[in-house]
Amino acid sequence: MNAVMSTNEPMIRHHDLLIELGSLELAMEMLSDRNAAEQGRLRPRIEQRLARIREALAGMDD
Repeated sequence: MNAVMSTNEPMIRHHDLLIELGSLELAMEMLSDRNAAEQGRLRPRIEQRLARIREALAGMDD
């Protein structure tokens, strides 16, 4: 069973990152529903996480 999990682990990780990427992109779209203070607080955190996810995905292509 461990051999199967280790074989599929990169695919599972890639899938999980894609799901998180979609969730973060949705969160960015929903920011307009928030007040200015919340937008200012949340936008940098979401953008930073998006950058990390995109970097991780790009690293998987190598």
